[in-house]
Amino acid sequence: MPNVRSAVIAAAGLGSRIGMGMPKCMIEIEGVTLLTRLITALRSHVEVIHLVVGYREEMVIEYCSKYHRDVVLVRNPDFRTTNTAYSFAKGAKYLSGKVLYLDGDLLVCPESLAKFIEAARGKDILVGLTDAKSEDAVFAYGEEEAGFINISSFSRDEKGEFEWANVVIAPNDFMQNASGYVFERLAEYLPLEGHLLELAEVDTIDDLNAAQRYARTLDSNALA
Repeated sequence: MPNVRSAVIAAAGLGSRIGMGMPKCMIEIEGVTLLTRLITALRSHVEVIHLVVGYREEMVIEYCSKYHRDVVLVRNPDFRTTNTAYSFAKGAKYLSGKVLYLDGDLLVCPESLAKFIEAARGKDILVGLTDAKSEDAVFAYGEEEAGFINISSFSRDEKGEFEWANVVIAPNDFMQNASGYVFERLAEYLPLEGHLLELAEVDTIDDLNAAQRYARTLDSNALA
């Protein structure tokens, strides 16, 4: 089974909880946008990157025309009434094989992402998890075994050790006709294997402050 060759970044949403009036992928962390950080982390691992845009798409399109001309832009004009699963499905529609799906509001440790991609070799689906820390987490429950977490359930209500990281490697048609959120589509296939990622998600101002602190650590380690 070939490893992942394509990635879809979902960046169409309103980002209403953080209230900055721009797509969250365009937020700068230590002077670098989340989008550029994601694309930089992905480039050595995948051949094709599809970026799904919607809210204030012209801002993202202009940015990519200057700095990321190799990224394929996919429009989601229904961004106000659809969710990330819908954007993932649109972004992966013309791809083949396994796809790496990521939210555009993530600050991911590049080394951790590389390990996650390698861990997915030979697996149809691998779910990204991280230590529970964000304000609006979807918690994942399961037992650790041989470097993986055997996920048995998800919940928004009962706090757990891990949370869904908004990263998954799955077939190109995995999100087609999904009726709910991404984690609800994943729940249809449980049990699934999960793998831990080091990352920060930016949904709120508090998340942004935490991401800025995390970025300083990542950037200082990269310079060391």
